[in-house]
Amino acid sequence: MRVFSFSLGLVLAAAGGYLTVGEHLAGKSADAALNARLTTIRAPLDGMLQLKVRAVGSRVAEGETLIEIQDGRFDATRLADLERDRLATAAEIDRNASQRQTTDNAKAGLLEQARLYREGRIRQLEAKVAEARAIGDAAAARQREADATLKRGNDLNDRGVQTASALDRARAASDVALQEIESARQRRTYLEAELASARNGVFIGDSYNDEPFSVQRLRELDFKTAELAAERLRLDTRLRQADEAVAAERVRVNRLSQARMNASGAGVTWDYLVADGEHVRRGQDLVRLVDCSTIVVTASVTESLYNTLQIGAPARFRLFNDGRVFNASVVRLAGAGAAGLYGNMAVAPSAEHLRHYDVTLLAPTLARDPELGCAVGRTGHVIFSDGPIEEVRSFLAGLGI
Repeated sequence: MRVFSFSLGLVLAAAGGYLTVGEHLAGKSADAALNARLTTIRAPLDGMLQLKVRAVGSRVAEGETLIEIQDGRFDATRLADLERDRLATAAEIDRNASQRQTTDNAKAGLLEQARLYREGRIRQLEAKVAEARAIGDAAAARQREADATLKRGNDLNDRGVQTASALDRARAASDVALQEIESARQRRTYLEAELASARNGVFIGDSYNDEPFSVQRLRELDFKTAELAAERLRLDTRLRQADEAVAAERVRVNRLSQARMNASGAGVTWDYLVADGEHVRRGQDLVRLVDCSTIVVTASVTESLYNTLQIGAPARFRLFNDGRVFNASVVRLAGAGAAGLYGNMAVAPSAEHLRHYDVTLLAPTLARDPELGCAVGRTGHVIFSDGPIEEVRSFLAGLGI
């Protein structure tokens, strides 16, 4: 029994020594942790700060608003001046439209007046033409009478019955009748020409111009309408330019009087450097975020193991208290004195870490894991080559244990 106990003790001691020496010689890191780069959000302007996300460690999505800043003392005088100029231009456009409407109403009245004048003048000339025709007919009748009287006078004068003076009066009456016919014909020709011209819109006569006053006034209003149309084009251009200037100034005022800081990517709020409601200065640090897209594994190894590694070398990362193993690869060999590389990292290296040689690894499957993708600070160890314990663990896992 003593021999069995002694033999069992030797076996266990040998196994323990093998495991101890084997693990010491195996390619494993002394310590390892999930780490990521920090992003610092700074104030783009002076103003009062309002935090939209206040809890440290909160997960934030890309584009999510984190902070708003309002500068209530910003001088917006230029914007007020531009808006006042725009209102003045809009008022001028309203006045121009009112003048256009008044002018159009006046033109409508004058057009009706001109129409009535033209129709009345045409009817008047038609009556005068008819009157001239009647006067010509009367003159023709008198001329026939004078001709008959002259013929009888000639007959009587040939028989010596009528005196010479009576015959002269008859001849004169006949000549006057002929002249009256010619005068009536010329008067009718004149009136018919005036009527034809009036029907074409042109009025001729001795006591008035070729157009009535209403038509002349219409010409003036047409010129006024053209002036108002040109003025409206100028005002529309001026209003459009004023709108553009106001819009640009509003953008400038909004940019300089208020600011909204959004997360540039998915991450975690790591540290708040200001309090809600605090007045901040331009360029002041406000909050630090962990950039989850930069998740890496930082580990420290012995010098002997470090000298066997190279960029791209495969490895595995195992989290403590977690059975999952993630494939990784070496992306940086910082060696000793790597403290300066952690100035912008979420987790600073420990004193124990800095006594060894620094290695950085990338584990893509871990970075895509919804639970561990941004679990900064979680610890574990990196396996570069398997030791006895890992071999035993693999053997037991194969047995389902």
